[in-house]
Amino acid sequence: MRTDYNPLGIYEPSRAKSSGNLVAERSPILHTRALPAGGRLSRDRDTDFFAGAFSILPPSSPEHDWNIHRLDSKSLARMSPSRLLELLQDVSPEVSRGLWDFLRMCNPGVAITATNPNSKKPYKRGQQAVDDFLALLKSYYGSVDVLYHRMFFSAWLRGAIFGELVLNKDGHAPIDIATPDPWTARFRRVVDEQRGFVWQLGQWQNGQFVALDRETIQYVPIDPFPNSPYGRPMVSPAVFAAMFLMGLLHDLRRVVEQQGYPRLDIEVDLEALRSAMPESIKQDPAKFKDWVDRAITEITDYYSRLEPDDAYVHTSPITVNRPKGAVDSHSLGAVDGLLRALDRMLFRALKTMPLLMGSNEATSETHANRQWEIHVASIRAIQHPVETVLGRFFELALQAQGIAASVKVEFAELRASEEMRDQQVLGQKLKNARLAYDNGYISQDEAAMMALGKEKADQEAPRAAASTVDVTPPVDDTANRSPKVDDPVRLLEDSIAESDGRPN
Repeated sequence: MRTDYNPLGIYEPSRAKSSGNLVAERSPILHTRALPAGGRLSRDRDTDFFAGAFSILPPSSPEHDWNIHRLDSKSLARMSPSRLLELLQDVSPEVSRGLWDFLRMCNPGVAITATNPNSKKPYKRGQQAVDDFLALLKSYYGSVDVLYHRMFFSAWLRGAIFGELVLNKDGHAPIDIATPDPWTARFRRVVDEQRGFVWQLGQWQNGQFVALDRETIQYVPIDPFPNSPYGRPMVSPAVFAAMFLMGLLHDLRRVVEQQGYPRLDIEVDLEALRSAMPESIKQDPAKFKDWVDRAITEITDYYSRLEPDDAYVHTSPITVNRPKGAVDSHSLGAVDGLLRALDRMLFRALKTMPLLMGSNEATSETHANRQWEIHVASIRAIQHPVETVLGRFFELALQAQGIAASVKVEFAELRASEEMRDQQVLGQKLKNARLAYDNGYISQDEAAMMALGKEKADQEAPRAAASTVDVTPPVDDTANRSPKVDDPVRLLEDSIAESDGRPN
């Protein structure tokens, strides 16, 4: 090991000076750690544990899966919940819309900045390394947003964020960020010397438990149960409502197809038909049934060949009644209330708001604003763990290259529509800070902190001092005053003029 590193791989400036490492002494790096090499350790899916090196993955086909599994109200008992949740993302309109909004609101834009860990100032060398790594990821996936959406999708579908920073075989350069399926993660109970019983992250690979104890692998659960390492899928409560709604719509479709459209009602009078039969057929039930069936088939074939402008001419045993079967509000009047109840249940299960699902239901503007603020706050709560994982990966990627820097990953907030309100709040803060300063309650620096969060103002006093005196020039209206004796202003002016020897 180099003499400027201690036995734990931590860079120490004192060792660098004593060893004569001038490059390290001039470098702004304060600590660098040796990271594990050997390429990737985790696997993406459970099928990768047994598949060959030349496996081919076809694109997903929700319509084909629908036909194979025959999704209905009994599908939950025929397949695993994890597989059912995967299908619902594509076959349920409500779940699909909830996922669409969630992914795009979680990633409205992202800023990744590298700073010096001592001064929090921009670190040019670290920023260049971050940009180079982002360019490498872009060359792999076409857009780095693919990785971000996979992490948010994992939180939505699996209830956890699972990722691995992949280094080259030497462990000196980052080459990828893997996003395995969190469903493949497994935890086992182990004993730590200091912490006691802890959960160890791992995977089943080729029939063996492989511990994923590298610091380049992160598993962050979303709202786990107490003393449980696994997260809880955000979309899981929507399974029942989504399956109920799809089953109901499936049954309604059959009702509408069978009874909803008017159909011509043709009646065959069997007594009249029996009187026209030969006597040899009337006494034989089999021949009687065959004769009636042939007569009905002949009527059906004849009617099917009619043109739109043809008339149906028939004999007296045949009666054409008025069309029947139209579904009206009396037969399906209660369905609308049931559908609305299922919609409200899905809104809650999908952690979304009626405003985003196109349902206003007499919502006022005030309620809509509150709904939007609540939804944005929940989105921000999911952004934080993804920012933490990505920031950690980028910091480790820089450390592998010998660069010690702090990396901040920050997704943009959904505040575009709130800009007017933000400016109104800022204006009120400025007004209050100036009022407190003018009355001597706070100093100029305290006013800067109160208004803008700045620790120190750029000058000791405001550029335009506040004045409580009206600076408007007074209007000379002495010529219009009434020369009354009891006018005090007039008496004062007369006395001053007499003392100066001036005519009043």
